Amino acid sequence: MEAAVDLLDSALERQERILIYGDYDADGITAVALLLRTLRPLNNGNILYYLPKRLTEGYGLHQEALAKAVKHGCRLVITVDCGITAVTEATYLAQQGVGLIVTDHHEPGAQLPSAAAIINPKLSPAYPDPHLAGVGVAFKLLQGLTERRPELETGLWENIDLVSLGTIADVVPLLGENRVLVKEGLHQMADTKNIGLRALLDQAGLTGKKPNAGHVSYILAPRLNAVGRLHDPAQALRLLLEENPERARKLAAWLETVNQKRQRVEGQVWQEAERAIAASGPVGKVIVLAGAWHPGVIGIVASKLTEKYYRPTVLLSLEGENARGSGRSISGFNLFRALAECADCLTKYGGHEFAAGLELEKNRLEEFKAAITAVAEARLSSELLTPALEVEEVIPVEAVTKELLADLARLEPFGEGNPEPVLACRGLDLLACYGVGKEAKHLKLKVAGGPVTCEAIGFNFGTLMPELAGVKQVDLAFNLEKNEWNNQLQLVLKDLQLPEVS
Repeated sequence: MEAAVDLLDSALERQERILIYGDYDADGITAVALLLRTLRPLNNGNILYYLPKRLTEGYGLHQEALAKAVKHGCRLVITVDCGITAVTEATYLAQQGVGLIVTDHHEPGAQLPSAAAIINPKLSPAYPDPHLAGVGVAFKLLQGLTERRPELETGLWENIDLVSLGTIADVVPLLGENRVLVKEGLHQMADTKNIGLRALLDQAGLTGKKPNAGHVSYILAPRLNAVGRLHDPAQALRLLLEENPERARKLAAWLETVNQKRQRVEGQVWQEAERAIAASGPVGKVIVLAGAWHPGVIGIVASKLTEKYYRPTVLLSLEGENARGSGRSISGFNLFRALAECADCLTKYGGHEFAAGLELEKNRLEEFKAAITAVAEARLSSELLTPALEVEEVIPVEAVTKELLADLARLEPFGEGNPEPVLACRGLDLLACYGVGKEAKHLKLKVAGGPVTCEAIGFNFGTLMPELAGVKQVDLAFNLEKNEWNNQLQLVLKDLQLPEVS
């Protein structure tokens, strides 16, 4: 950190041209926006940025882009959310006499790049929060700089909403330092001074609402990520830098259109992947599928397949003689380490425990399938392949009160590593049961324990209707929330079962 701050402070003092090199996902985009919005007042016009295009360039540093930066007079390159494995590119910059600060949160490889400074919490065993997102590491660099330049502190904290957005979007554990950054950022987001982010909130229908981690995960982040998946991620970055409300509104509307297209393409790949799984027989300990699929959406589909089948999943997009893939994993199976054991089959790979990217030659696809299947067979027991629902507490139904809901809210923000508490009530009387929504897709229950009655909603639980016919009592596992329509408490079902008969 000290070396990085020295170099950055010196470059700002001398008004040197600086390149900020990011990634094409929401974490990388928000990290670049954070650095630009904080540093440009000190060096306006001399700080450039670069985001690679997922479809034509792929992840990480690219020498062609760096060569252009050198040609344009850049004397310092700062990476965000990438660079920890960029050994060749770092050597090139050193040969050109250009300083390099790597800020990253991905797993380091066997050899570190020869940079002037590397900031990555995974390189510091004593650092208490190794799970910072890329934007969180960029925030720490700026915090370090404020020790030298206190005038930056106000502007830095005004942009904490970007740190929150990128941290939630990258699905890192919302514990420790991440919890503080996200909580403060969500508070700032409710009254954000960022004109582009305000336009995005308006476009997403969140105006007047108190943003929470769920809004970011399922509404805001997908709109930012969609641009990087299908088009040029710089458009999403421009939105977060925009100062003109009308231009921001138009950009936010365009992001909405791109996200709708992403949903259609994703749905197509999902259907084809499901057909491939059905045709291949029983599902093994790992799912590996390949097809002529859009590389921008295979990561989302892999994530959904992992959730449905509870298996590590790798999807590969075939193009010419090459295959580019994206993988997602489950607890107990470190995907990055698994790919490291298959490195002989791969031309490139990177990521972390639960998500990774990879590239290989098409003619080595079967070899890779066999290699990662062998790793899964050795590492995954039947117990690890059985999803479990962790219930925090079994409570009497009379404990379901608005006071309990208020107490639970103090544990927010909920997300990865800090899931919303699941509670359970046993032996509830089932007073009513009916389907709601299109084709009765969802399940509505009315239950009671003594004199206390509650309503429960089970999203996508509608198929259980026949099993509940004539049932008198049920055990419910649920999250507790307030129904926005009638301002009443409701149980949001996570699971249900019939009481055991003694």
